[in-house]
Amino acid sequence: MSERRGRGRPKETETDTSALIARSALLRFAAQGYDGTSLREIAGDAGVDVALVAYRFGGKEGLWKAIVSQAARDLHAALQAAEADRAPVERLRHAMRSFIAYLLERPEVPRLLLRDIAIDSERSQWLLDELSSPLHSHFYDLAVAAAGNCVGTAPDHLQFRVANFIYGAASAVARRERLTRLVDGIGDDATFAAALEATLVKGALRCE
Repeated sequence: MSERRGRGRPKETETDTSALIARSALLRFAAQGYDGTSLREIAGDAGVDVALVAYRFGGKEGLWKAIVSQAARDLHAALQAAEADRAPVERLRHAMRSFIAYLLERPEVPRLLLRDIAIDSERSQWLLDELSSPLHSHFYDLAVAAAGNCVGTAPDHLQFRVANFIYGAASAVARRERLTRLVDGIGDDATFAAALEATLVKGALRCE
């Protein structure tokens, strides 16, 4: 016999609550920075007791790390899905487009990361180890494979080109509002993504 569901709204699970806290924290950290955000503000946005935030995540730093780790997992999944059954050059380009799409769908993520990566702290190193370095290595491996299939020689400064693509895309999305005030005709997602692809993706690897 199946269990009967009681009347009213379904009971919120611990996973739902943790996701709500993490989302609230991400938005606060992206807008105000780590040091400018309190657990009490995050708890208020999530509609939970501040003690629950500390209990679930072990404090503000634990919450911040959980957000970065989730972003790393989401990015890995998106890039893996983008690379299946493609030639090396197209695999790289498609992964780059997928990275841009991920940033455009979650602009608060690059805002959060760019706020904290420039800070000389333990968190900055942790961010580098957890997300930035693996992401760079992933794209660099794709770029090396793509370069090996080029007719001509691989581009100079390939590692730098990869790093420039990653940080250029993240910086552009994080500062999109300012860019759209300076540049005409890039207000919607499609034209903005096309502009990023024209300036960053096509310049990252030149096959001649």
